[in-house]
Amino acid sequence: MERGRYEDIAARAAEEARDWFFDVYLPAWTAAAADPSADPRSVLTYWMPPLSVSVDDPDPARAVHGWCPDADAVLACLAAQQDPLKAAGYTHTEVPDSRVTAYGSHSAGIDVIWSRRTADDTEIERLGVHFEVRRDGSGTWRIIALAAHPTDADRIADTFVTIGP
Repeated sequence: MERGRYEDIAARAAEEARDWFFDVYLPAWTAAAADPSADPRSVLTYWMPPLSVSVDDPDPARAVHGWCPDADAVLACLAAQQDPLKAAGYTHTEVPDSRVTAYGSHSAGIDVIWSRRTADDTEIERLGVHFEVRRDGSGTWRIIALAAHPTDADRIADTFVTIGP
C-alpha cells in the first residue's frame, strides 16, 4: 500500500477511535461508575473479553495483572476499580492529556491521564492509562487491553517510560 494512502486510512482510524473513546466510551464508563445503582454490565459493551489487564496500584485489592477471560472476570475487575470510586463520591473524570495512535484501519492505542473527581472537583485519583482498541466484526471499537498506574503527571510524555534502541 502506498504510504500516503496508509497515512490517510490510519488518520481516519485514529480520529474515529478518539471520537468513540471520548464521546461514547468515557461518558458511559463515567455514568456506570458515578451511579451506585447503575448496571455494571453496560461496560461489557466496551470491554471485550478476553481482556488483558495490568493495573499497578498501592492497594493490593485494586492491583490486577492478567487476563479477564469472560464477562464475569471483566465485571470483577471493573468492580475492583469502580467500587472505591463510588465510595469516595466519584462524579466525573478530567483528562489533562491524551494521545491516540492508529496502528492501521482497525486498531489503535490510546494513552490518557485520568483525573477522577468528586462533585466539588476534588481529585480522588490520577492514573496514566494505556488502552488497546480494535474494531469488532461490526466495525464497532472495543477495548481489548488496558494498563494503568498511579501518576502525578499532567502530560502523557511524563507518564510512561519509553526507551529506544
